[in-house]
Amino acid sequence: MTQNSNPQVWYITGASGGLGFALAKYLLEKGDKVAVTSRKKANLEKKFGELAKSENFLALTLTFDNNIDKQAAQNIKAVEQKFGRIDNVVNNAGYGLLGFVEEVSEKQLREQFEVNIFAPFLVAQNALKIMRPQAISEGGSATNIKARIYNISSIGGFKVSQCASAYCMTKFALSALSEGLNLDLKDFGIATINVMPGGFRTEFFGTSKNFGDLRVKDYDESRESFKAIINSYNGKQSGNPEKFAEVLYQTSRLEQPPQHLFMSDGAFRLAREKIAAVEANMKATESYAGSAVDFPS
Repeated sequence: MTQNSNPQVWYITGASGGLGFALAKYLLEKGDKVAVTSRKKANLEKKFGELAKSENFLALTLTFDNNIDKQAAQNIKAVEQKFGRIDNVVNNAGYGLLGFVEEVSEKQLREQFEVNIFAPFLVAQNALKIMRPQAISEGGSATNIKARIYNISSIGGFKVSQCASAYCMTKFALSALSEGLNLDLKDFGIATINVMPGGFRTEFFGTSKNFGDLRVKDYDESRESFKAIINSYNGKQSGNPEKFAEVLYQTSRLEQPPQHLFMSDGAFRLAREKIAAVEANMKATESYAGSAVDFPS
């Protein structure tokens, strides 16, 4: 483990696997101090092995029930008590609810929003009770960044994917939270980075996905075709979780971290497709839907 003369303190949700685990492991090996969450604390200690014995490691529980706010507050307090400060919050915990709109139940949709957007919102609220006064006391400003919030959205929070409307809705909301936080916090020296990964080789299409409970016969063929596609794609994603971790570590050391961070070649390609489509649509409609609908100046 590297000795770090200026270690940063991180709080990462959903770190028992996938991108959260890759990031936490990388940070610990770099000598940073890391608090991580999972639904079961024992899973974290088992997953991190010898790293879990480090003084730089703290395992916490976050279960996404009706007490998310209380749990988040307790976790943030525990991080401050152990490490004395918080430099970076990573809202990573989440899962994918896949399926056609007509096949997703209201209960499933509400649960998806609870984990993917309400939890990050409440984590940010609680973390800022420490991070904001901390940044202000250290002279934080728009040109002097002292802390960061990383919201792990998705390219699906910029361009909707097939058979994933519910999931993408939550990621669009998370991207909006990132933009809003940047407006709220810019003068305090706290940056929010909206991270939009493409396909990374994680458990996302394994243990981190659910399908809609409802069945509409007209979608049977398309549904089975979609499942076959993601099953063949799983484990072959181009994104490397270790490289993901390296980039986030690097951005935590930048004087001005990016507000929008697409990750993987696929994410950049899909983003460019969306931007080009929107620009083409604007060009085609501006003559009758732009100044034409305004009151005369």
